[in-house]
Amino acid sequence: MKKCSECNIEMIDNCVVEGQHPFELGSDGESDIFVHIPTNEKGSFLGIKYDKTINLLVKARVCPKCGKVELYVDSDELLNN
Repeated sequence: MKKCSECNIEMIDNCVVEGQHPFELGSDGESDIFVHIPTNEKGSFLGIKYDKTINLLVKARVCPKCGKVELYVDSDELLNN
């Protein structure tokens, strides 16, 4: 677990980040936040070329003392893509 840089207390990991965006709600009525990491690879779908990315769910950690919030992605997921 990571310690808070402000209070040196262990932060709570794996917190869910939710947002209010009326155009990107999922079928369950919730919206997740993702980070799209470029891979410098190209792909093609029906003749349309695009840049390939690794798409990872953004997680958060929170300090229970001061309330500081940090965003992160799971490094294991990043390495396995």
